[in-house]
Amino acid sequence: MSDFEKDKLTEQELKEAANTEPESEEISDEEPVINETDPGAEANPEPQLNEEAVSEPKEDEQTGSESDPKVNEDAKSEPDILDDLEFISHESVRDKSKMAEGSEIRDEMLSKKKTKRRSVDAEAAKKEKVQKIARKNLHVIVIVVVVIIVLLVLLGWGLRQRAAKLEAQNLEQPVSSQEYETDAHEQINELIADYYACYAEGNVENILQYAYPMSDSEKSYIQMYSAYVENYENIVCYTKTGEDESAYIVSASFEVKFDGVDTTAPGMDFFYVRINDDGSAYIDNTYSPFNLLYQEYTLDQTIVQLIQTYEASEDVIALQAGVQTSYEQALEQDEALRTLVEGTLADAVSAWQTEYETAQQQKTEDATQQVEEETAAEEQAEAEAAAEAEAQADAAETTETENKAWVYVTDTVNIRQEPNESSAVLASATAGSQIRQLAVTSDGWTKVKTGEIVGYIKTEYISADAAAVSSTSLTEGSTIRLTASVNIRSSMSESSERIGLAYAGESVTVVTSYSEGWTKVTWNGQTGYIRTDVLAGM
Repeated sequence: MSDFEKDKLTEQELKEAANTEPESEEISDEEPVINETDPGAEANPEPQLNEEAVSEPKEDEQTGSESDPKVNEDAKSEPDILDDLEFISHESVRDKSKMAEGSEIRDEMLSKKKTKRRSVDAEAAKKEKVQKIARKNLHVIVIVVVVIIVLLVLLGWGLRQRAAKLEAQNLEQPVSSQEYETDAHEQINELIADYYACYAEGNVENILQYAYPMSDSEKSYIQMYSAYVENYENIVCYTKTGEDESAYIVSASFEVKFDGVDTTAPGMDFFYVRINDDGSAYIDNTYSPFNLLYQEYTLDQTIVQLIQTYEASEDVIALQAGVQTSYEQALEQDEALRTLVEGTLADAVSAWQTEYETAQQQKTEDATQQVEEETAAEEQAEAEAAAEAEAQADAAETTETENKAWVYVTDTVNIRQEPNESSAVLASATAGSQIRQLAVTSDGWTKVKTGEIVGYIKTEYISADAAAVSSTSLTEGSTIRLTASVNIRSSMSESSERIGLAYAGESVTVVTSYSEGWTKVTWNGQTGYIRTDVLAGM
Protein backbone atom coordinates (compact mmCIF):
# COMPACT_ATOMS: atom_id res chain seq x y z
CA MET A 1 0.00 0.00 0.00
CA SER A 2 1.27 3.44 -1.00
CA ASP A 3 1.61 6.44 1.22
CA PHE A 4 -1.16 8.12 -0.68
CA GLU A 5 -3.54 5.24 0.12
CA LYS A 6 -2.53 5.36 3.75
CA ASP A 7 -3.44 9.04 3.80
CA LYS A 8 -6.76 8.25 2.18
CA LEU A 9 -7.52 5.61 4.78
CA THR A 10 -6.65 8.05 7.45
CA GLU A 11 -9.07 10.50 5.95
CA GLN A 12 -11.85 7.91 5.99
CA GLU A 13 -11.17 6.92 9.57
CA LEU A 14 -11.31 10.56 10.59
CA LYS A 15 -14.64 10.98 8.83
CA GLU A 16 -16.02 7.92 10.64
CA ALA A 17 -14.81 9.35 13.95
CA ALA A 18 -16.46 12.67 13.12
CA ASN A 19 -19.70 10.92 12.17
CA THR A 20 -19.82 9.23 15.61
CA GLU A 21 -19.98 12.59 17.48
CA PRO A 22 -23.72 13.15 17.18
CA GLU A 23 -24.25 9.79 18.91
CA SER A 24 -22.18 11.04 21.83
CA GLU A 25 -24.26 14.17 21.96
CA GLU A 26 -27.46 12.10 21.95
CA ILE A 27 -26.17 10.11 24.93
CA SER A 28 -25.46 13.37 26.67
CA ASP A 29 -29.01 14.55 25.98
CA GLU A 30 -30.39 11.37 27.56
CA GLU A 31 -28.66 12.22 30.85
CA PRO A 32 -30.00 15.65 31.85
CA VAL A 33 -28.75 15.23 35.37
CA ILE A 34 -25.17 14.86 34.19
CA ASN A 35 -25.53 17.95 31.97
CA GLU A 36 -26.81 19.90 34.95
CA THR A 37 -23.91 18.88 37.12
CA ASP A 38 -21.40 19.49 34.31
CA PRO A 39 -22.70 22.08 31.82
CA GLY A 40 -19.34 22.02 30.09
CA ALA A 41 -20.27 18.74 28.45
CA GLU A 42 -22.69 20.61 26.06
CA ALA A 43 -20.40 23.57 25.55
CA ASN A 44 -17.46 21.59 24.29
CA PRO A 45 -15.90 23.50 21.39
CA GLU A 46 -14.47 20.36 19.78
CA PRO A 47 -17.50 19.64 17.54
CA GLN A 48 -16.92 22.99 15.81
CA LEU A 49 -13.40 21.91 14.99
CA ASN A 50 -14.78 18.70 13.53
CA GLU A 51 -17.21 20.54 11.29
CA GLU A 52 -14.52 22.91 10.07
CA ALA A 53 -12.12 20.04 9.52
CA VAL A 54 -14.71 18.11 7.52
CA SER A 55 -15.95 21.14 5.56
CA GLU A 56 -12.56 22.19 4.28
CA PRO A 57 -12.40 19.74 1.38
CA LYS A 58 -15.98 20.62 0.44
CA GLU A 59 -15.12 24.31 0.09
CA ASP A 60 -12.29 23.36 -2.26
CA GLU A 61 -14.65 21.26 -4.33
CA GLN A 62 -17.24 24.03 -4.50
CA THR A 63 -14.62 26.56 -5.49
CA GLY A 64 -13.36 24.32 -8.21
CA SER A 65 -16.85 23.74 -9.62
CA GLU A 66 -17.74 27.42 -9.73
CA SER A 67 -14.49 28.46 -11.43
CA ASP A 68 -14.50 25.76 -14.07
CA PRO A 69 -17.98 24.44 -15.07
CA LYS A 70 -16.60 22.77 -18.18
CA VAL A 71 -14.29 20.66 -16.23
CA ASN A 72 -17.20 19.60 -14.01
CA GLU A 73 -19.23 18.54 -16.96
CA ASP A 74 -16.36 16.55 -18.42
CA ALA A 75 -15.93 14.97 -15.07
CA LYS A 76 -19.51 13.84 -15.12
CA SER A 77 -19.29 12.46 -18.59
CA GLU A 78 -15.92 10.80 -18.35
CA PRO A 79 -14.96 9.12 -15.16
CA ASP A 80 -11.44 9.87 -14.11
CA ILE A 81 -9.27 7.98 -11.65
CA LEU A 82 -8.78 11.17 -9.79
CA ASP A 83 -12.47 11.11 -8.90
CA ASP A 84 -11.73 8.18 -6.58
CA LEU A 85 -8.98 10.07 -4.85
CA GLU A 86 -9.35 12.51 -2.01
CA PHE A 87 -6.68 14.99 -1.08
CA ILE A 88 -6.28 16.09 2.47
CA SER A 89 -4.00 18.59 4.11
CA HIS A 90 -1.75 18.01 7.08
CA GLU A 91 -3.72 20.63 9.05
CA SER A 92 -7.00 18.77 8.59
CA VAL A 93 -5.38 15.53 9.67
CA ARG A 94 -4.09 17.15 12.86
CA ASP A 95 -7.44 18.80 13.58
CA LYS A 96 -9.32 15.58 13.09
CA SER A 97 -6.86 13.68 15.30
CA LYS A 98 -7.47 16.20 18.10
CA MET A 99 -11.18 15.82 17.58
CA ALA A 100 -10.97 12.05 17.97
CA GLU A 101 -8.88 12.34 21.14
CA GLY A 102 -11.33 14.86 22.61
CA SER A 103 -14.20 12.55 21.87
CA GLU A 104 -12.52 9.65 23.74
CA ILE A 105 -11.84 11.84 26.84
CA ARG A 106 -15.40 13.09 26.86
CA ASP A 107 -16.76 9.56 26.60
CA GLU A 108 -14.62 8.52 29.59
CA MET A 109 -15.87 11.46 31.67
CA LEU A 110 -19.46 10.66 30.77
CA SER A 111 -18.93 7.04 31.80
CA LYS A 112 -17.53 8.07 35.22
CA LYS A 113 -20.36 10.51 35.82
CA LYS A 114 -22.91 7.87 34.95
CA THR A 115 -21.27 5.44 37.36
CA LYS A 116 -21.24 8.06 40.14
CA ARG A 117 -24.85 8.93 39.45
CA ARG A 118 -25.88 5.30 39.58
CA SER A 119 -24.04 4.94 42.96
CA VAL A 120 -25.78 8.04 44.38
CA ASP A 121 -29.13 6.84 43.13
CA ALA A 122 -28.55 3.39 44.66
CA GLU A 123 -27.67 4.93 48.06
CA ALA A 124 -30.71 7.19 47.93
CA ALA A 125 -32.94 4.28 46.99
CA LYS A 126 -31.49 2.18 49.80
CA LYS A 127 -31.99 4.99 52.33
CA GLU A 128 -35.53 5.58 51.17
CA LYS A 129 -36.23 1.86 51.42
CA VAL A 130 -34.91 1.75 55.04
CA GLN A 131 -37.00 4.81 55.97
CA LYS A 132 -40.07 3.25 54.41
CA ILE A 133 -39.54 0.02 56.36
CA ALA A 134 -38.94 2.00 59.57
CA ARG A 135 -42.15 4.04 59.09
CA LYS A 136 -44.08 0.92 58.34
CA ASN A 137 -42.74 -0.93 61.42
CA LEU A 138 -42.45 2.05 63.83
CA HIS A 139 -44.70 0.48 66.45
CA VAL A 140 -42.59 -2.69 66.40
CA ILE A 141 -39.38 -0.69 66.90
CA VAL A 142 -40.91 1.22 69.83
CA ILE A 143 -41.97 -2.03 71.47
CA VAL A 144 -38.49 -3.51 71.04
CA VAL A 145 -36.85 -0.41 72.56
CA VAL A 146 -39.22 -0.48 75.53
CA VAL A 147 -38.54 -4.17 76.08
CA ILE A 148 -34.78 -3.57 76.02
CA ILE A 149 -35.09 -0.73 78.55
CA VAL A 150 -37.23 -2.88 80.85
CA LEU A 151 -34.72 -5.72 80.60
CA LEU A 152 -31.85 -3.38 81.49
CA VAL A 153 -33.78 -2.01 84.49
CA LEU A 154 -34.59 -5.54 85.66
CA LEU A 155 -30.96 -6.56 85.19
CA GLY A 156 -29.74 -3.60 87.28
CA TRP A 157 -32.35 -4.33 89.95
CA GLY A 158 -31.32 -7.95 90.01
CA LEU A 159 -27.65 -7.06 90.42
CA ARG A 160 -28.49 -4.70 93.29
CA GLN A 161 -30.63 -7.37 94.93
CA ARG A 162 -27.83 -9.89 94.57
CA ALA A 163 -25.34 -7.44 96.09
CA ALA A 164 -27.74 -6.69 98.95
CA LYS A 165 -28.30 -10.39 99.52
CA LEU A 166 -24.56 -11.04 99.52
CA GLU A 167 -24.01 -8.16 101.93
CA ALA A 168 -26.74 -9.50 104.23
CA GLN A 169 -25.10 -12.90 104.13
CA ASN A 170 -21.76 -11.31 104.97
CA LEU A 171 -23.31 -9.57 107.97
CA GLU A 172 -24.52 -12.91 109.27
CA GLN A 173 -21.19 -14.59 108.64
CA PRO A 174 -17.91 -14.10 110.49
CA VAL A 175 -15.22 -12.22 108.58
CA SER A 176 -13.16 -15.36 108.08
CA SER A 177 -15.94 -17.09 106.12
CA GLN A 178 -17.09 -14.07 104.05
CA GLU A 179 -16.19 -13.82 100.39
CA TYR A 180 -14.50 -10.52 99.62
CA GLU A 181 -15.99 -8.36 96.87
CA THR A 182 -13.86 -6.77 94.16
CA ASP A 183 -14.53 -3.09 93.34
CA ALA A 184 -18.16 -3.66 94.36
CA HIS A 185 -18.73 -0.27 96.03
CA GLU A 186 -18.20 2.78 93.81
CA GLN A 187 -18.08 5.26 96.70
CA ILE A 188 -15.34 3.21 98.39
CA ASN A 189 -13.41 2.98 95.12
CA GLU A 190 -13.54 6.77 94.70
CA LEU A 191 -12.63 7.32 98.37
CA ILE A 192 -9.50 5.17 98.16
CA ALA A 193 -8.49 6.71 94.80
CA ASP A 194 -8.80 10.25 96.23
CA TYR A 195 -6.83 9.20 99.33
CA TYR A 196 -3.93 7.88 97.24
CA ALA A 197 -3.95 10.96 95.01
CA CYS A 198 -3.45 13.21 98.06
CA TYR A 199 -0.93 10.75 99.54
CA ALA A 200 1.23 10.88 96.40
CA GLU A 201 1.21 14.69 96.56
CA GLY A 202 2.06 14.70 100.27
CA ASN A 203 -0.96 16.97 100.82
CA VAL A 204 -1.80 16.06 104.42
CA GLU A 205 -4.35 18.84 104.73
CA ASN A 206 -6.49 17.55 101.86
CA ILE A 207 -6.04 13.95 102.91
CA LEU A 208 -7.93 14.77 106.13
CA GLN A 209 -11.06 15.10 103.97
CA TYR A 210 -10.91 11.34 103.41
CA ALA A 211 -9.08 9.89 106.44
CA TYR A 212 -9.25 11.03 110.08
CA PRO A 213 -8.11 11.32 112.82
CA MET A 214 -4.44 11.67 111.89
CA SER A 215 -1.57 12.46 114.28
CA ASP A 216 1.29 14.84 113.53
CA SER A 217 3.63 11.85 113.46
CA GLU A 218 1.67 10.12 110.71
CA LYS A 219 1.49 13.38 108.77
CA SER A 220 5.27 13.70 108.92
CA TYR A 221 5.64 10.09 107.73
CA ILE A 222 3.37 10.70 104.73
CA GLN A 223 5.31 13.84 103.77
CA MET A 224 8.59 11.95 104.03
CA TYR A 225 7.40 8.94 101.99
CA SER A 226 5.52 10.91 99.31
CA ALA A 227 8.73 12.76 98.38
CA TYR A 228 9.73 9.60 96.46
CA VAL A 229 6.29 8.84 94.92
CA GLU A 230 5.01 10.00 91.54
CA ASN A 231 1.54 8.40 91.62
CA TYR A 232 -0.51 5.29 92.42
CA GLU A 233 -1.96 3.24 89.55
CA ASN A 234 -4.29 0.26 88.99
CA ILE A 235 -6.02 0.52 92.38
CA VAL A 236 -8.35 -2.39 93.18
CA CYS A 237 -10.51 -2.55 96.33
CA TYR A 238 -11.33 -5.89 98.01
CA THR A 239 -14.03 -5.47 100.67
CA LYS A 240 -15.69 -7.41 103.45
CA THR A 241 -18.36 -6.23 105.86
CA GLY A 242 -17.05 -4.79 109.14
CA GLU A 243 -18.61 -4.68 112.59
CA ASP A 244 -22.00 -3.66 111.11
CA GLU A 245 -23.62 -2.70 107.80
CA SER A 246 -22.10 0.79 107.94
CA ALA A 247 -18.48 -0.42 108.10
CA TYR A 248 -16.20 -2.21 105.67
CA ILE A 249 -12.80 -3.84 105.90
CA VAL A 250 -10.88 -2.95 102.74
CA SER A 251 -7.66 -4.28 101.25
CA ALA A 252 -6.49 -2.01 98.41
CA SER A 253 -3.93 -3.33 95.94
CA PHE A 254 -2.04 -0.85 93.77
CA GLU A 255 1.07 -0.19 91.74
CA VAL A 256 3.19 2.71 92.96
CA LYS A 257 5.27 4.68 90.46
CA PHE A 258 8.39 6.10 92.09
CA ASP A 259 10.16 9.18 90.73
CA GLY A 260 12.95 8.30 88.33
CA VAL A 261 12.06 4.59 88.13
CA ASP A 262 10.29 3.05 85.12
CA THR A 263 8.91 -0.10 86.74
CA THR A 264 5.98 0.21 89.14
CA ALA A 265 6.05 -1.60 92.49
CA PRO A 266 2.96 -3.64 93.47
CA GLY A 267 1.69 -3.14 97.01
CA MET A 268 -1.32 -3.49 99.31
CA ASP A 269 -2.70 -1.37 102.16
CA PHE A 270 -5.43 -1.96 104.74
CA PHE A 271 -8.31 0.44 105.53
CA TYR A 272 -11.29 0.45 107.85
CA VAL A 273 -14.05 2.39 106.07
CA ARG A 274 -17.24 3.73 107.63
CA ILE A 275 -20.41 5.12 106.03
CA ASN A 276 -21.84 8.37 107.39
CA ASP A 277 -25.55 8.96 107.91
CA ASP A 278 -25.64 10.98 104.67
CA GLY A 279 -24.25 8.00 102.75
CA SER A 280 -20.73 9.39 102.29
CA ALA A 281 -17.74 7.20 103.08
CA TYR A 282 -14.61 8.00 105.10
CA ILE A 283 -11.55 6.14 106.35
CA ASP A 284 -11.52 5.60 110.13
CA ASN A 285 -7.82 6.31 110.51
CA THR A 286 -7.82 5.11 114.11
CA TYR A 287 -7.28 1.67 112.57
CA SER A 288 -4.70 2.65 109.99
CA PRO A 289 -1.58 0.45 109.86
CA PHE A 290 0.34 3.41 111.32
CA ASN A 291 -1.84 3.76 114.41
CA LEU A 292 -2.19 0.00 114.83
CA LEU A 293 1.62 -0.02 115.13
CA TYR A 294 2.22 3.09 117.26
CA GLN A 295 -1.21 3.33 118.99
CA GLU A 296 -1.26 7.09 119.32
CA TYR A 297 -5.08 6.90 119.43
CA THR A 298 -7.06 4.57 121.70
CA LEU A 299 -8.21 1.41 119.91
CA ASP A 300 -11.47 -0.51 120.29
CA GLN A 301 -10.23 -4.02 120.98
CA THR A 302 -13.38 -5.53 119.47
CA ILE A 303 -12.54 -3.98 116.09
CA VAL A 304 -8.86 -4.87 116.51
CA GLN A 305 -9.85 -8.51 116.98
CA LEU A 306 -12.10 -8.27 113.91
CA ILE A 307 -9.19 -6.93 111.83
CA GLN A 308 -6.86 -9.66 113.06
CA THR A 309 -9.43 -12.31 112.09
CA TYR A 310 -9.79 -10.71 108.67
CA GLU A 311 -6.06 -10.71 108.01
CA ALA A 312 -5.84 -14.36 109.08
CA SER A 313 -8.47 -15.41 106.48
CA GLU A 314 -7.18 -17.80 103.83
CA ASP A 315 -8.42 -15.72 100.90
CA VAL A 316 -6.83 -12.54 102.27
CA ILE A 317 -3.55 -14.36 102.91
CA ALA A 318 -3.62 -15.66 99.32
CA LEU A 319 -4.34 -12.16 98.06
CA GLN A 320 -1.41 -10.71 99.97
CA ALA A 321 0.86 -13.54 98.80
CA GLY A 322 0.01 -12.77 95.18
CA VAL A 323 0.88 -9.11 95.62
CA GLN A 324 4.13 -10.03 97.39
CA THR A 325 5.12 -12.32 94.52
CA SER A 326 4.45 -9.55 91.98
CA TYR A 327 6.48 -7.16 94.12
CA GLU A 328 9.49 -9.48 94.23
CA GLN A 329 9.27 -10.05 90.46
CA ALA A 330 9.28 -6.27 89.89
CA LEU A 331 12.44 -5.93 91.97
CA GLU A 332 14.08 -8.72 89.99
CA GLN A 333 13.23 -7.04 86.67
CA ASP A 334 14.38 -3.52 87.56
CA GLU A 335 17.60 -2.94 89.49
CA ALA A 336 16.81 0.77 89.80
CA LEU A 337 13.58 -0.10 91.62
CA ARG A 338 15.43 -2.44 93.98
CA THR A 339 18.05 0.24 94.73
CA LEU A 340 15.38 2.79 95.55
CA VAL A 341 13.19 0.53 97.68
CA GLU A 342 15.88 -1.37 99.55
CA GLY A 343 18.41 1.46 99.71
CA THR A 344 17.29 5.08 99.41
CA LEU A 345 13.73 4.67 100.68
CA ALA A 346 14.69 2.24 103.43
CA ASP A 347 17.32 4.69 104.73
CA ALA A 348 14.80 7.52 104.70
CA VAL A 349 12.28 5.45 106.67
CA SER A 350 14.97 4.43 109.17
CA ALA A 351 16.01 8.05 109.71
CA TRP A 352 12.38 9.03 110.21
CA GLN A 353 11.96 6.15 112.68
CA THR A 354 14.94 7.29 114.75
CA GLU A 355 13.69 10.85 114.81
CA TYR A 356 10.21 9.65 115.78
CA GLU A 357 11.48 7.48 118.65
CA THR A 358 13.64 10.34 119.97
CA ALA A 359 10.67 12.70 119.87
CA GLN A 360 8.46 10.13 121.57
CA GLN A 361 11.04 9.56 124.32
CA GLN A 362 11.33 13.28 124.95
CA LYS A 363 7.55 13.56 124.95
CA THR A 364 7.34 10.73 127.49
CA GLU A 365 9.92 12.35 129.76
CA ASP A 366 8.16 15.70 129.55
CA ALA A 367 4.84 14.06 130.31
CA THR A 368 6.31 12.18 133.28
CA GLN A 369 7.86 15.34 134.69
CA GLN A 370 4.62 17.20 134.22
CA VAL A 371 2.71 14.47 136.02
CA GLU A 372 5.17 14.50 138.91
CA GLU A 373 4.95 18.27 139.21
CA GLU A 374 1.20 18.19 139.06
CA THR A 375 1.10 15.39 141.65
CA ALA A 376 3.41 17.29 144.02
CA ALA A 377 1.35 20.44 143.58
CA GLU A 378 -1.84 18.53 144.25
CA GLU A 379 -0.36 16.92 147.37
CA GLN A 380 0.86 20.26 148.66
CA ALA A 381 -2.50 21.86 147.96
CA GLU A 382 -4.23 18.99 149.75
CA ALA A 383 -1.90 19.30 152.77
CA GLU A 384 -2.41 23.04 152.95
CA ALA A 385 -6.14 22.61 152.64
CA ALA A 386 -6.14 19.98 155.38
CA ALA A 387 -4.04 22.17 157.68
CA GLU A 388 -6.26 25.13 157.07
CA ALA A 389 -9.33 23.03 157.67
CA GLU A 390 -7.81 21.73 160.88
CA ALA A 391 -6.87 25.21 162.04
CA GLN A 392 -10.34 26.46 161.26
CA ALA A 393 -11.83 23.54 163.14
CA ASP A 394 -9.55 24.17 166.09
CA ALA A 395 -10.31 27.87 166.03
CA ALA A 396 -13.99 27.13 165.99
CA GLU A 397 -13.66 24.85 169.00
CA THR A 398 -11.06 26.94 170.89
CA THR A 399 -11.97 29.71 173.28
CA GLU A 400 -9.50 32.39 174.21
CA THR A 401 -9.45 34.11 177.64
CA GLU A 402 -7.64 37.36 178.22
CA ASN A 403 -4.94 37.06 180.88
CA LYS A 404 -2.24 39.69 180.82
CA ALA A 405 0.96 39.14 182.78
CA TRP A 406 4.74 38.97 182.55
CA VAL A 407 5.89 35.40 182.17
CA TYR A 408 9.08 33.43 181.52
CA VAL A 409 9.86 30.98 178.75
CA THR A 410 11.12 27.76 180.26
CA ASP A 411 12.72 26.42 177.05
CA THR A 412 13.56 27.68 173.58
CA VAL A 413 10.31 27.49 171.59
CA ASN A 414 8.68 28.78 168.40
CA ILE A 415 6.20 31.59 168.40
CA ARG A 416 3.46 30.66 165.88
CA GLN A 417 0.92 32.72 163.99
CA GLU A 418 -2.05 30.59 165.07
CA PRO A 419 -2.56 28.34 168.13
CA ASN A 420 -1.62 25.09 166.31
CA GLU A 421 1.58 23.29 165.42
CA SER A 422 0.98 23.52 161.64
CA SER A 423 0.76 27.29 161.69
CA ALA A 424 3.56 29.50 160.41
CA VAL A 425 6.51 30.29 162.71
CA LEU A 426 6.91 34.00 163.39
CA ALA A 427 9.95 33.91 165.72
CA SER A 428 11.60 31.97 168.54
CA ALA A 429 11.76 32.58 172.25
CA THR A 430 14.84 31.42 174.18
CA ALA A 431 14.75 29.79 177.54
CA GLY A 432 14.67 32.33 180.37
CA SER A 433 13.25 35.09 178.17
CA GLN A 434 10.64 37.23 179.85
CA ILE A 435 7.72 38.01 177.56
CA ARG A 436 4.30 39.58 177.84
CA GLN A 437 1.36 37.22 178.13
CA LEU A 438 -1.89 38.50 176.59
CA ALA A 439 -4.32 35.57 176.82
CA VAL A 440 -4.65 31.83 177.21
CA THR A 441 -6.70 29.39 175.07
CA SER A 442 -8.83 26.44 176.08
CA ASP A 443 -6.67 24.02 174.07
CA GLY A 444 -3.29 24.79 175.77
CA TRP A 445 -1.84 27.80 173.99
CA THR A 446 -0.71 31.18 175.36
CA LYS A 447 -0.96 34.34 173.37
CA VAL A 448 2.23 36.38 173.86
CA LYS A 449 3.92 39.53 172.63
CA THR A 450 7.65 40.16 172.23
CA GLY A 451 8.67 43.37 170.64
CA GLU A 452 6.30 43.89 167.70
CA ILE A 453 5.58 40.19 167.33
CA VAL A 454 2.27 38.75 168.57
CA GLY A 455 1.79 35.01 168.42
CA TYR A 456 1.23 31.80 170.29
CA ILE A 457 3.44 29.58 172.45
CA LYS A 458 2.36 26.32 173.96
CA THR A 459 1.35 26.99 177.56
CA GLU A 460 3.56 24.18 178.87
CA TYR A 461 6.64 26.29 177.99
CA ILE A 462 5.37 29.33 179.91
CA SER A 463 5.82 29.99 183.66
CA ALA A 464 5.16 32.90 185.91
CA ASP A 465 8.02 31.75 188.15
CA ALA A 466 11.53 32.67 187.05
CA ALA A 467 12.93 29.74 189.01
CA ALA A 468 11.16 27.36 186.67
CA VAL A 469 13.38 28.46 183.78
CA SER A 470 15.48 25.67 182.23
CA SER A 471 19.02 25.27 183.47
CA THR A 472 20.07 26.01 179.95
CA SER A 473 18.95 29.57 180.36
CA LEU A 474 21.47 32.25 179.55
CA THR A 475 22.80 33.64 182.76
CA GLU A 476 24.64 36.87 183.19
CA GLY A 477 28.42 36.55 183.04
CA SER A 478 28.34 33.10 181.41
CA THR A 479 30.65 32.44 178.47
CA ILE A 480 29.26 30.72 175.42
CA ARG A 481 31.43 29.13 172.76
CA LEU A 482 29.93 29.69 169.31
CA THR A 483 29.28 26.66 167.16
CA ALA A 484 28.29 28.75 164.15
CA SER A 485 29.05 32.20 162.83
CA VAL A 486 26.64 34.87 164.06
CA ASN A 487 26.06 38.61 163.54
CA ILE A 488 26.57 41.00 166.44
CA ARG A 489 24.27 44.03 166.17
CA SER A 490 24.46 47.51 167.68
CA SER A 491 20.88 47.27 169.01
CA MET A 492 18.02 44.79 169.39
CA SER A 493 16.96 44.73 165.74
CA GLU A 494 17.97 42.77 162.70
CA SER A 495 17.94 45.97 160.71
CA SER A 496 20.40 47.69 163.05
CA GLU A 497 24.07 48.22 162.24
CA ARG A 498 26.25 45.14 162.39
CA ILE A 499 29.24 45.55 164.70
CA GLY A 500 30.92 42.45 163.46
CA LEU A 501 30.71 38.78 162.58
CA ALA A 502 31.65 36.31 165.30
CA TYR A 503 32.89 33.07 163.77
CA ALA A 504 32.32 29.54 164.95
CA GLY A 505 34.86 28.66 167.67
CA GLU A 506 34.95 32.17 169.12
CA SER A 507 33.43 32.99 172.54
CA VAL A 508 31.03 35.68 173.76
CA THR A 509 30.11 36.68 177.33
CA VAL A 510 26.48 37.16 178.34
CA VAL A 511 25.68 40.53 179.85
CA THR A 512 21.88 40.16 180.09
CA SER A 513 18.92 38.69 178.20
CA TYR A 514 15.85 40.72 177.29
CA SER A 515 12.25 39.66 176.79
CA GLU A 516 12.41 41.18 173.32
CA GLY A 517 14.39 38.07 172.35
CA TRP A 518 17.88 39.61 172.33
CA THR A 519 20.90 39.05 174.58
CA LYS A 520 23.52 41.65 175.28
CA VAL A 521 27.09 40.24 175.00
CA THR A 522 30.69 41.34 174.93
CA TRP A 523 32.98 40.19 172.13
CA ASN A 524 36.54 41.16 171.34
CA GLY A 525 36.24 44.17 173.66
CA GLN A 526 33.02 45.33 172.01
CA THR A 527 29.45 45.23 173.30
CA GLY A 528 26.57 44.23 171.09
CA TYR A 529 23.44 42.15 170.74
CA ILE A 530 22.78 38.61 169.49
CA ARG A 531 19.38 37.01 169.05
CA THR A 532 18.71 34.99 172.19
CA ASP A 533 17.28 31.98 170.33
CA VAL A 534 20.40 31.81 168.15
CA LEU A 535 22.71 32.12 171.10
CA ALA A 536 20.77 29.58 173.17
CA GLY A 537 21.18 26.99 170.49
CA MET A 538 24.98 27.12 170.62
